[in-house]
Amino acid sequence: MKKLLLFTLTICFLIGKINAQTSSTIEGIIVDAKTNSPLEKVNIFNQTSSLGDFSNIDGTFQIEIKEYPSVIIFSYVGYENFLLRLDQKPTEPILINLQPSSFGLPEIEITAQPKIEKLTNKSFTVKDFILLENQILILTYANVFSGNKLILQNWQGELLDEFPLKKVKVSNLHQGCLGSIHLLGKNHGYEMSVIENKILLLAKYPKKQFHKLIEPCVESSEDFIYRQKHTGRDQILTYQVVSKKEKNILNTLRVIDELNLRRSKDDHTLQRQMGIPLTWGQVQAWNSLMYKPLYSPLVNMGEELCLFNHTAGYLEFVNFEGKNKRYTPITYHENKKWHKQILFDKKNNKVYTAFNTKTGKTIHRINLIKGTTQPVLFLDCTFVEKMEIEDGYLFYLESGRENADRNRILQKVKLDE
Repeated sequence: MKKLLLFTLTICFLIGKINAQTSSTIEGIIVDAKTNSPLEKVNIFNQTSSLGDFSNIDGTFQIEIKEYPSVIIFSYVGYENFLLRLDQKPTEPILINLQPSSFGLPEIEITAQPKIEKLTNKSFTVKDFILLENQILILTYANVFSGNKLILQNWQGELLDEFPLKKVKVSNLHQGCLGSIHLLGKNHGYEMSVIENKILLLAKYPKKQFHKLIEPCVESSEDFIYRQKHTGRDQILTYQVVSKKEKNILNTLRVIDELNLRRSKDDHTLQRQMGIPLTWGQVQAWNSLMYKPLYSPLVNMGEELCLFNHTAGYLEFVNFEGKNKRYTPITYHENKKWHKQILFDKKNNKVYTAFNTKTGKTIHRINLIKGTTQPVLFLDCTFVEKMEIEDGYLFYLESGRENADRNRILQKVKLDE
């Protein structure tokens, strides 16, 4: 018995010694390869352990390595990504030279205005819309005589059906992760359906039921649904992988903004120390002003899922069960002109994002292998609102192309690729 205990202790000691040898902290400095100037806030990501950090004001950095070999990715706006493979702990600090990028975020040279198709007219103003297969369901603003209306038309703008809502007060449309259609009001929701070009209102339910059951579900696959939840003053975003068959949580994906979490805790501590009396409403108003919800959408790419982790600066590809497959570093999200929206063309399996300009927006396609973006469309209009992409076409709401015209109209334009 004593020999067995001694053998167990010896094995534990050796394992601890091996871990101590493999787990270490490396140091280095990151500079511009041409000017030799130190680079601050470079994104440093350990692809092997999924740990990350940023460089300091003098370009220096430290990052923990839990195992060797490890692959470290250095990414920064305006510079080429740099991949460093470490097979063992370096004997001295590492010098990282980042090369200025040749692509960056160039403005599009406008040679011709794209052909824009107006899908709605001035007889009504569009409040919201969702895209169905070869159809568009439109919610109009209420007027004095008939209130809101639901309008069904095809992609060419031809009217298929019209459904007056009369006294039913509603605000927007929503398409659930399993394809259901919902019309939302202040206190109630309405489940809808479109059958043989006819709009049907199926059932009315309490609004809290929508927030609890329907809204959290953001994606689905053949065997799973994916539910999102914000916590920690909206600075922690969790995706639950839920089995459709067993109804249990199989896995979780999590995005955390550590910096804002620490700031929010400091806010709370400072308020308590100063003895500032704040109402619940004042606290909520302060949180909504200072701590915007994390925007890291999860998208079903057909054969895998892609998590757009804009907090850590990479795309994480996982299988349908939520197990990691690979990472791609990104920098487009750090550009101040970024519109903070991911547009997914499900039919063509392509992903786009948008950037603001002085006179409109540029639509860029995201290269999911390199993490770079390429401009594909320029919209020469300032008041662009909701945007959706389907089958190579951009559908968007626009108000005020001319100052005298404030109607919100639905437009369609083909992406130039």
